[in-house]
Amino acid sequence: MSKNYTLYIKAYTPETIPMARLAQYMQNLAAMLGHDTAVHFDTLKPGSTQLVTRIDHEDVPKVAAHIAQVKRGEGSPEATRAKTEIDRLLAEDNATGFVYEDDDESAEIIVFPGVNRPRPTTYGPFNQEGTLDGILISVSGADQTVHLQLQNGEIKYTGIDTNRDTARRLAKHMYEPVRIYGTGRWLRDQEGHWILKKFRVDNFTVLAPDDLKDTIVQMREIKGSDWASMDDPIGALKALREKGNGLH
Repeated sequence: MSKNYTLYIKAYTPETIPMARLAQYMQNLAAMLGHDTAVHFDTLKPGSTQLVTRIDHEDVPKVAAHIAQVKRGEGSPEATRAKTEIDRLLAEDNATGFVYEDDDESAEIIVFPGVNRPRPTTYGPFNQEGTLDGILISVSGADQTVHLQLQNGEIKYTGIDTNRDTARRLAKHMYEPVRIYGTGRWLRDQEGHWILKKFRVDNFTVLAPDDLKDTIVQMREIKGSDWASMDDPIGALKALREKGNGLH
């Protein structure tokens, strides 16, 4: 006998929920339940919006065990992220929700506080010693304080300062992955995001390049850059490294 798991979304109705929003809930519910080939969309029920899934008979024990792990906080990284994302979507929709089994709405297997979840307070700013990793993409400044920028995937670290001597040594490693050491000034906003206000560099190390191709992959991920369309990105990166030995 097959089993149903239903995500009860206390917002919208089947007629009013935007298709794109429904798709987000469906995608994350599927990821949270796991076992992709065994989980199927069944129907949308009113009150407010109830997203019903159907589990293949032979896979019911596996999915049940998986969702029990998620409930205990022991699920896979993908399932845990999906559970967190559903809660975030509910919070944005000013709603709460829960997952129940079969037709028993009172059997709330997983509860999502959504809009009722505690919001972290602003914390900081405060100073803390630490490190930052990234590809060195800028060294600039005409006075005794030199400004740096690092790129790590889509994250660009700015507000990084150092002295001329350290900057001169760092500039020899333009467009290479580095780890900088120093003191950062951090702020946590009300959404729980950590924001780097500034970072003072004391020292650095050049990270051992896994492969030149890995560096290219990181550079291609930078939105708005020309790296993705280059015919010879490896040659271009080598040329930049050869020319990037001075301050910019």
